[in-house]
Amino acid sequence: MTEYYFLASLLPPLEIGHVPGLGFKELKVLLDANLTGGDQEIVQQFLRVLDLQNFRAYWGGEPLDPRGNVRASEIEQTLLEFQWPNGEEFPDYLRDYLEKYHSPAERFMHFGWLMGDFFTHQIEQQFGFLRNYFAFQREMRLVLVGFRAKELGRDVSLELQYEDPKDPLVAQILAQKDSKVYEPPFEYKDLKPIFDEYGHSPLELHKALTEYEFNQIVELWGGELFALDRILNYMARLVLVERWLELDVQKGIQVIDTIEKGIK
Repeated sequence: MTEYYFLASLLPPLEIGHVPGLGFKELKVLLDANLTGGDQEIVQQFLRVLDLQNFRAYWGGEPLDPRGNVRASEIEQTLLEFQWPNGEEFPDYLRDYLEKYHSPAERFMHFGWLMGDFFTHQIEQQFGFLRNYFAFQREMRLVLVGFRAKELGRDVSLELQYEDPKDPLVAQILAQKDSKVYEPPFEYKDLKPIFDEYGHSPLELHKALTEYEFNQIVELWGGELFALDRILNYMARLVLVERWLELDVQKGIQVIDTIEKGIK
């Protein structure tokens, strides 16, 4: 395994709520210039989750995350050709999804199916930090589905219709279908006070969950200072830091818009 002494020495500390000393765009330039070809492919696999989220945003007419592999100008052609911009063919689960659902509205509506297949595929194919990261992302997604279904009065069995009901985590969530309150699995018990305190404030809940996710990702690092896993861990946390700051900017813009409308 290649060790990246130079890259590792350039990674400044990260802290939620503070502007990072090295932005994602600058980090990506360094990675493209210093990683081996095989490790660059692993970084691409890490960023696939952002690509899929950007597909959803594209189908729903929402803003795209510029940190993915696929640029905004490439998304339409990428989906038409069933292959990534680097020429790699779409995996079967993604091709099947696009062939089953044709309209943007259908693809947006059934996106949960696509994300479930994505995580299953990646957990089976990856190893080390990347495998642990995708497993954590899958579990967080399911736990949040359980909470949101209870909070909004939705049928959780319908929300989890694309998941395996025999999966222990899915079964635990489904078992609470008729309960008055939602209890996260033991492994995620620290989310309970977060749900209780911020459950009725979407922005504050999102921020609190971002902090939780940031700290959990730190724990996924295996401790090797100069390994690719550390760089991937750093990238995952950097995305969260930048998204947090973007949320604050959006909130500020909304406040200014409200003031201006009041003046007019």
